[in-house]
Amino acid sequence: MPETLANTAWDLTSRISTSLDPHHVLPLLEFAENNVGSSSAVGEAKLSLLKNTFMVDYAVEISQKIGGKGEPEWSEEKRKTVMASFDTLTKGAKAFADIVGDSSKKKDLVQGNNWSVLGLEKTSGVKADAIENYRKLAKFQYECGDYETAYNMLENYLSLFVPQEKSNGDADAADDYSGANNNNMSANAKNMPAFGLTDITATLHGVLWGKLSCLILMGKWDEAMVALNAVKYSIDARSGAEGGLSALQSLKERTWLLHWGLFVFWNNSKKGLDAIIDLYMQEKNIQAIQTNAPHLIRYLASAIIINKRKRANLKDLVKFIHHCDYADPIIQFVDCLYVKFDFEGAQQKLQACESVLAADFFLHNQTKLFMEEARVFIFENYCRIHQKIDMTTLAEKLSMQPEDAETWIVDVIRNASFDAKIDSTENCVIMGHTTHSVHQQVINKTKDLTARSLNLTSNLKSYLGDVREKERREREAAREIE
Repeated sequence: MPETLANTAWDLTSRISTSLDPHHVLPLLEFAENNVGSSSAVGEAKLSLLKNTFMVDYAVEISQKIGGKGEPEWSEEKRKTVMASFDTLTKGAKAFADIVGDSSKKKDLVQGNNWSVLGLEKTSGVKADAIENYRKLAKFQYECGDYETAYNMLENYLSLFVPQEKSNGDADAADDYSGANNNNMSANAKNMPAFGLTDITATLHGVLWGKLSCLILMGKWDEAMVALNAVKYSIDARSGAEGGLSALQSLKERTWLLHWGLFVFWNNSKKGLDAIIDLYMQEKNIQAIQTNAPHLIRYLASAIIINKRKRANLKDLVKFIHHCDYADPIIQFVDCLYVKFDFEGAQQKLQACESVLAADFFLHNQTKLFMEEARVFIFENYCRIHQKIDMTTLAEKLSMQPEDAETWIVDVIRNASFDAKIDSTENCVIMGHTTHSVHQQVINKTKDLTARSLNLTSNLKSYLGDVREKERREREAAREIE
C-alpha cells in the first residue's frame, strides 16, 4: 500500500486490504486515487497487486500511465506463463467443457441422474482430472479478470456435487440444469444452505469463496448475499470437523468473511444494514473482530446509527467498543454521546465524522444519511435530560444555523412523535413527560427476541454438532483399541 494512503487520516485501506483478495483491492485504490489525488502512488500500488494476478495487459496500461513508464519488467515473462497455462488447462478440461456446452447431452445426463463425477465417468468417459482442470480453468479466468466466465464455470462445477432430485423422466427437473438457469445448478439448490452441498470438502469450500468473490466483482449484490451466507455456513460446518478448519483457520476465515461482506452489505440497500449488524454481533464474529480486525467496529457503529430498526443494539455496541482497541471520530462520537454524555464533544466529533465518511470507500454514499441520523441521536439524548432547551443552544449542538435548526426540529418532532413543542416567544423547545405503558415496555424489550433466538439456536446446533462429532471419534477410537 502506498505511503500516501497509509498516512491519510483515518483511512482503513491498508488495514482492510490484508483480508481482501487482490481483485477486491483495486476498486478501493481507484476510489483513493480520486480522493487523495496521488495517481503515481496509487498506480504503483495497483502494479504491485496486479503482479499477483494474470491481468498483464491492465498492468501494462497502468505502468504506461504513471510517469511515462513502459511495460513492467516482469510483464513479458508473465504473459508467456499465462498463455502456456491457458493452453494446458483448456486441453485438460476439454472433455468436461464439451459436455457443459452441449445442452442436449447435459439434459440427458441430468434426467438419467448421471450428472455427477462418477456418473460422467461411467456414461461419458469423462475423468475426474478433466473436471479438476475445469475448476482450475475457472480460477484462471478469474485471475485474468473475466469474472462472469469464472462464475458460470464455478456454477457448473458445483452442480456436480449437489444431490440430484429424482426426475422420473420429467424434463422439468432437467431444465434447471440445461438452460433455464444459464446451465447452472438447480433452482431448488440455490435456495438451500451452501447451494445444496451436503459434504463440503476443502476444494468445494474454496469454490464457494470463489463464487462469492465473482459476484462481488460483478456487482450482483442480492446473489452475493446468498453466496455470503453459503460461505458462512461452510465455515461453520468445517470448523472443528475432522479434516476441516482448525480454530485458528476458522478465526482467520471469519475475519475474511467480515471484510468481504462490506462490499455486499453497503451495496445492498434492502437487506445490508440489517445483515451486517446481525452478522457482526454473533459471538464468534465478535471474537474475530476483537482479535484480528477491531477497525471493523466503524462499520458496525455506522450501521446501527443509520438503521433505526436496530437501535436496541446500541447498548451492545457500547460494550463492544470498550473491548476493541480502535477509535476514530465515529467511535468517539458514540462514546461521547452514550457513555460520557458530552454533547459538545459529540458535536465536535460529528463534524469530523463527515470527512471520515466521505473518504471511506464503503461509507461515502451514506454520509448524508449518517449525518442526519446522528443529529437525531444528539437531539433525542439532549432532550431526555432537559425539560426546556434554548433553540440557539440546540442549533449549536447540532452544528446548524438557528433558522435551519428550527425547521429541522419541527420535522423531527413530527416524524418521531416526540412529546414536545416549540415556544416561539422564548425561542425554546419545551419537552413533555413521556411515560411508556407496561405493554410498550415489553414490546421494546422483546422486539429483537426472534433474531436473538435464531442466533442462540444456531450457536447451540453448532455446539451440539461438535459434541456429537467428538463422541463419534471417541467411539471409533475405542473400537480400534478393542
